[in-house]
Amino acid sequence: MTDDGLAAEIAAGERTDGRAHRALARLRARLDGSPWLRLTYKVLVTVVGGGVVAVGIALLVLPGPGWLVIFLGLGILGTEFPAVRRLTDRFKALVLRVWHRWRTRRARRAADTA
Repeated sequence: MTDDGLAAEIAAGERTDGRAHRALARLRARLDGSPWLRLTYKVLVTVVGGGVVAVGIALLVLPGPGWLVIFLGLGILGTEFPAVRRLTDRFKALVLRVWHRWRTRRARRAADTA
């Protein structure tokens, strides 16, 4: 995978012009019309996202993909909470920086041995 390959893959995953995103936008518009429905939705997202994060934490000591599940839970929570969204955006930027550094170091080592 090239340096731009990872960034392109992340960008493709963040596209918002798909059918699922349009359906969620319609759902959110409907929910915004009723404060009780909006609160119920927010509580549901909080419970589901928090539960996924809790399972991910448990999977850190049990066999399973703990970190992946934790980040999935943070992604769910990030749909409703801007602070969590900012945290996941910072983490994505960190992952890209580390990926670029690793690829650069690997290319330098390959050039040195050649």
